[in-house]
Order: sequence, then structure tokens, then C-alpha cells
Amino acid sequence: MKPLYAATVFLVLTVASAPAAYWKSEDFNCSINLPDGRSDDSPSNWTTIGSTDDGTLVGAAKIDYSAIIFLGYVDITKRKNFHLNEKTIPELEKRYFGPGQGFRRGIQRIMLDGIAGYQLTGDAIYHGGHYGLVVDMIEANGLIYQIAGLKENDPQPLKDKDIKTAMSSFHLLSR
Repeated sequence: MKPLYAATVFLVLTVASAPAAYWKSEDFNCSINLPDGRSDDSPSNWTTIGSTDDGTLVGAAKIDYSAIIFLGYVDITKRKNFHLNEKTIPELEKRYFGPGQGFRRGIQRIMLDGIAGYQLTGDAIYHGGHYGLVVDMIEANGLIYQIAGLKENDPQPLKDKDIKTAMSSFHLLSR
């Protein structure tokens, strides 16, 4: 009976401390592994968050909001000749770096899930806190996908293992 008890305890502990919450959408043709919390109520624990904001799909935040990740999109199917490029970045970045929200420090080209895109870095103000912000953007399937990571009082959110792991886990289901 002890082996069965040990296996059950191991299974419960493993499930209770699952490292990620897998999110997948056939409608938006993508998936992401978000950091997920344990059953305790620690301020540094992650919890998944939803949003009713247009263009936001899913996210996760530490309970104390010291780190945040979210996946969003811009639907460009009805915007003739609008594509992700250096000319459209100023319009797309307003969601993150608009007046009173912070400022962009850098932009670089990236490859994400085999697709060329852009990574924006900067500083943001969110719910009164100051955050370092990184946003990866790619265009596919009539959408511009935006994967964002924020870390409070840290100009380099990608140094946070949870943020980096979640952002790099984004995948398109098909192209």
C-alpha cells in the first residue's frame, strides 16, 4: 500500500505545482504556456487572468502584479494594405507606449515561431506601477499577434525566467 500512497502523493504534488497553464485557441490559431501558480496564496505566485478588452486574449500575472504576461492581437483583415512593418509600428505601439503610458526604448527585428517580426522594449506605467516592457509582434493569419511581458521596476523583463519561458512558448497552430 505504501507504493500506491507514495505515487498518489507524488501525483498530487506534481499537479499542485504545475509550472504552466497551457492555453490554446482554434479561433485565433495559436497557443501559449503561461506561468501558473500553486495552490498557496503567495504574492509571488502566478494566476491566469482574462480580459474583456478588445484585442486581448489571455494573460497571467503574479498575485502582487510584480510581473505580467499577456497575449493580444490586432485584426487586420479589414484594413487594406495594413501590415506589420516599420511604418505601422508607431500606430501599433500606442497600446503600450501611448501618452502617459510610458515610452519605447528600442526596436529590433526578431524571428518568432519561424516568422519575422519585431520586438519593442521600453517602460510602461500600469495601475500606478513602473514596469519594464517587452512586446513581440508577428503577422500571420490576418492578425498581428502581440506577446507582452512586464516586470515591475526592472528594465529587462526577459531576464525573468517565467516571462522569457512564456513568451518563447507562443506558437501558431497552422499558417
